[in-house]
Amino acid sequence: MRHRRMCAIPLVFFSICFSSACARPAPRFSVENARAHVEMLAGTIGSRPVGTPENERARQYIVDQLRIYGFEVRVQEVDARLAEAGTTAHVNNIIAVKAGASRDAIGLVSHYDSVPEAPGATDDGFGVAVSLEAARVFGARTDRRHSLMVLVTDGEEAGLMGAAGLVTDREVMDRLQAYVNVESIGSSGTAMLFETGPGNAWIVKPWAREAPHPRGASFAIEVYRRLPNDTDFSILKRQEIPGLNLAPIGDSYAYHTARDTPDRLSTGTLRSSGENVVGTIEAMDALDLRTRSASEPTFFDVGGTIAFTWGPVVSVGTALLALLTGILAWVKTTAASIRIEGVWRWLLSLVWAVIGLALVASAMIGATWALREAREVYHPWYAHPARFFLFLVATGILAGWAALRLGALLPSRAHGLRHPIVVWSLTLPVWLGLAGVLAWKAPGAAFLWTLPLASAGVLLLLVKAESTAAVRVVSLIVFGIAGTLWLRNTVDLAFFAVAIFGRLPFITPVAVYGGLLLACGVMVAPPFMATFVAARPLIRPSLITASLLVLVVVFAGLSYAAPAYTYAQPLRRFVHVLTEPDATTATWEVGSVEPGLDLHEGAPRGWYRASDVPPASIPWGKLPFPFVFRTTAPSPGPAPAAITEFTLKPVAAGTELTMTVTPRSPGLAVVFVLPARVDPARSSLRGIHRRDRWTATYIAPRADGITWHASFRAGQDAAVRQALVVVTARRIPGGGGWQQLPAWLPQETAVWTASASWVLAPRPDAIAPVPALR
Repeated sequence: MRHRRMCAIPLVFFSICFSSACARPAPRFSVENARAHVEMLAGTIGSRPVGTPENERARQYIVDQLRIYGFEVRVQEVDARLAEAGTTAHVNNIIAVKAGASRDAIGLVSHYDSVPEAPGATDDGFGVAVSLEAARVFGARTDRRHSLMVLVTDGEEAGLMGAAGLVTDREVMDRLQAYVNVESIGSSGTAMLFETGPGNAWIVKPWAREAPHPRGASFAIEVYRRLPNDTDFSILKRQEIPGLNLAPIGDSYAYHTARDTPDRLSTGTLRSSGENVVGTIEAMDALDLRTRSASEPTFFDVGGTIAFTWGPVVSVGTALLALLTGILAWVKTTAASIRIEGVWRWLLSLVWAVIGLALVASAMIGATWALREAREVYHPWYAHPARFFLFLVATGILAGWAALRLGALLPSRAHGLRHPIVVWSLTLPVWLGLAGVLAWKAPGAAFLWTLPLASAGVLLLLVKAESTAAVRVVSLIVFGIAGTLWLRNTVDLAFFAVAIFGRLPFITPVAVYGGLLLACGVMVAPPFMATFVAARPLIRPSLITASLLVLVVVFAGLSYAAPAYTYAQPLRRFVHVLTEPDATTATWEVGSVEPGLDLHEGAPRGWYRASDVPPASIPWGKLPFPFVFRTTAPSPGPAPAAITEFTLKPVAAGTELTMTVTPRSPGLAVVFVLPARVDPARSSLRGIHRRDRWTATYIAPRADGITWHASFRAGQDAAVRQALVVVTARRIPGGGGWQQLPAWLPQETAVWTASASWVLAPRPDAIAPVPALR
């Protein structure tokens, strides 16, 4: 009877899940409308970096749409500043409001600019499209308790500058009480809830209860904290306004590349994500949005049909329950194991388990190393990771099986125990250690360990340890729980990790993917083995050995034959050129995470592998990649800006500098650079030190230019005369296509991030000090 009750637990659990999912209201989100917005922004308009005409066209389109939907719309034009980055940017944020019964507002946040090298269909045409359509749906309701704000920022890709300007808007800061930020780092899959807060665990409940296709987990917060990424959410979070950060992560290869086109964005992603946003803000509307708390949430979804969330009290209680019952169950299972065959056989089982785990880990790491060594690239799995992961899994299983067969060759007295209770006596201390460490160091991810441990601990304490059938039933239930939490998340995370590591500026360590699969295996394999382990030897183990060998050979061959990079999964490459003042030649650099120069005919000659920083008049550095090639070649052309004013004016305390830079092209970045050991006493622009030089950056100056005012202490006149300006464009003059790339850059299986910088020095006849008026 007890066994039947335990079998009924998962049936009841999944019945609740599906009944909850079916009970939710039918969505009203129009994917056709959302798709039309994406096509306009990323297809018709295309790449729209801050300060460009395309950026202005996108802004006007969004403003027009919001006015059609009945919103009061204004554009916040502001010089946004981030002191810690030493950066100022001229941005134009869209602020749209539709009044509700309360002045307090729910916000829909996205950004309409894109990086210069991408059309921006997913990042963030997707977010804008979802926000516009969700605003149409929710804004049409006449029973809204709260006002609705649609906040579409500019300059997010220029260092979150739009959000930095937005938080200076008094109306936004007075009225905004909660928000959903819609971002994207991929083009498929439902947008994942990967960041919340700050604190305010309550804000996750609307998503968990009412999103029809919830996808997200608090372990993603722990992962995201360790990635070199930021969104507008990072700026808004500092204002202590609770929010949710959503982004699809599937098929992340196109992110920030020329492949980020409307056809790449999945219609299913638009539909499910949009319906989730509508359901979430409708649920938010029923809450008291002025609630504030410091509690951090734990949350996760089950199969995209239902989500669970709780606060720190439940998390701590779950961890304590898991640790307590886990310890008691370990004592019970270990004592039972020793009673069955004695302490020495149990110790032998422990030794074989350690050997097996070491063999599995070594085999997967070794397989990764071997595949890399056999190919001409360092990331041969990039375009076809599924083959690679199947190869690793097959290799790991074969290694574990080899450990078992090796043990079978020894005398029977040296064999380990074959009983499901022994599996648990060896597994529980590992789970206890992992759960304890994660509950302390990464509480948002701890549920992945504490829930399986707690379920195993409680159920093992309820059954007789000597009852093989009862322990198998317990193991099956725990396997279901662990598999639900781990399998889908591991698959999604593994594929996402391939794309992420492919764009980071270092060679992926060989242990990364084996370690990720091993972490999943440690939680899923033991309950599976305890369910099916047999006390008697297998009749034909050679068939299993042969089958595993065949699988390893097949998947190894498929992994080896797979192209490392394709048009859809391209290699990310970078090209930069620096021209010194009045020079006819320039320093060119090409970099990536793969060896080899691989340029088309017509490329400059004289390339060499560079490991040093080239001599330059500014703190330029070199491209931050393991493989960088450099040459000196003709300059790409004249600078797209000029210093049109440079005056030094003596004052009582020292000297005042006025410098104006006027652009000839839109969307530039202008950096003012002072000589070493010279800092302004006062400056109209925020600056920081880079490589011992004070610098201040201004992004997207207007057509009439940017004027910098600064004052210096007495005695620094001569040094101030050596001030320089660096003007950077994300297009290379003379290049072709919308990216203006030189024809000698291959683009069949590669995508390029290009930039060109010019160092400008004041004209000698323009730097004489201007005497003070008398």
